[in-house]
Amino acid sequence: MKLRTRLAAGFFVAVCFSTLVGRLWYLQIHEYDFYAQRAAGQQLRDSVVPAPRGDILDANGTPLAVSASCWTIRAVPREMADEDVAEAAAALAQLLELDEADVLEKLSQRKSNDALLKRRVNQETADAVRAACLENDWQGILILQDTKRWYPEGDFAASLLGFTNVDNQGVAGLELEYNSLLTGQDGRVLSAKNAWGYDMPTDYDTYVEPVQGNSLKLTVDANIQHYLENYLSAAVKEYSVSARGVGIVMEVDTGRILAISTKPDYDPNEPRVIQDEALRAQVDSLTGEERAQALTLAQQTQWRNKAVSDLYEPGSVFKLITAAAALDAGVVTTGDSFFCGESYGVSGVHFHCANRNQHGPQNLAQALQNSCNQSFIQIGQRLGKDAFCDYFAAFGLREATGIDLPAEPAKSEFYTADRMGPANGLTKTPHARFFQRIEWLQRQRTKGGAAV
Repeated sequence: MKLRTRLAAGFFVAVCFSTLVGRLWYLQIHEYDFYAQRAAGQQLRDSVVPAPRGDILDANGTPLAVSASCWTIRAVPREMADEDVAEAAAALAQLLELDEADVLEKLSQRKSNDALLKRRVNQETADAVRAACLENDWQGILILQDTKRWYPEGDFAASLLGFTNVDNQGVAGLELEYNSLLTGQDGRVLSAKNAWGYDMPTDYDTYVEPVQGNSLKLTVDANIQHYLENYLSAAVKEYSVSARGVGIVMEVDTGRILAISTKPDYDPNEPRVIQDEALRAQVDSLTGEERAQALTLAQQTQWRNKAVSDLYEPGSVFKLITAAAALDAGVVTTGDSFFCGESYGVSGVHFHCANRNQHGPQNLAQALQNSCNQSFIQIGQRLGKDAFCDYFAAFGLREATGIDLPAEPAKSEFYTADRMGPANGLTKTPHARFFQRIEWLQRQRTKGGAAV
């Protein structure tokens, strides 16, 4: 019986010991990652230190968009003493310009480990909060360094630069297009906590420094941009432009954009404020869903970079393209003459110049100078619609420009040759016959024949 008892006891001891060893193996080896994370969560507080975005600079290195230091105020309500909650809520609400009831509600959540009080306060406010906490020995109030985007020139180049949201992520313009390049790598502060969850002395802290994002240097020249914006703003005001004005300055030899602007625009430091006072008052007069929709539409309109996002109908500007194509094709020369009379007919349709001006005989330079409709119809007829459309494509006008700004349409709208009207009006009117006579006389003069 003694032997059996000893064997039974030994068996039960072996089973219990094996079970204990197996359980320890399961917890320490198989479930290591899970319990290690739980332990770290109980022993450490991991605070993110936001990385500043890279600067945006003009061609001369002038800063157009930079990151400025600010502070975010958060609370850990479970660390606050019960007797401090009401007093702290009243003082913090006054310092941070918040509703006292809202602050009190957040601080009264006694089991909470995190409560956001206010983002992006300036240094003066952060110092005042820090002084109040030290003076009253309040625990659980965190003053965390943060960064915010700042545009030193206000509404300067706003439609080009765009802006960021509260998380420092690009929303529009270059800020959106190059968001991944401008975004830095956040740092961290690991603070040790004791068994009750309170912070241990800073000697136990581990600091991982944030890395600023890459800077972006533009082809835009701030001096040229200033000139463009000043004159464009004056023109918009003088001519009461309701649909906003657009200006672009390009270096023709390289295609570099030296200035680009849409006016009126907005202040990227306060992008959600409607700059048009009359429109802002109109939106504010609405309520509910109607106001929300009107506000969204007004904001989207003022953020829209019309120079990139809207199709442009060139009108007489396209005469430069027509002239260049005709010269390149050899169907006209700078010395050719064209006639502008009362009207010019094409297939029974008569075209006039602006204000029914009659420019008479003129060469190519004079036709450009006068923006003469009739002369350029004649030039277009010489070129022919097939060649005209081929040159349209050769100039790259059928495709997107590929400019590094968001929201450019993928392609333009244009007529193909099979959709264009006839171009056979050279002999339809007496004006055309006179134009032919002028050309014949010019050729004779070149040959040393008849004088004009």
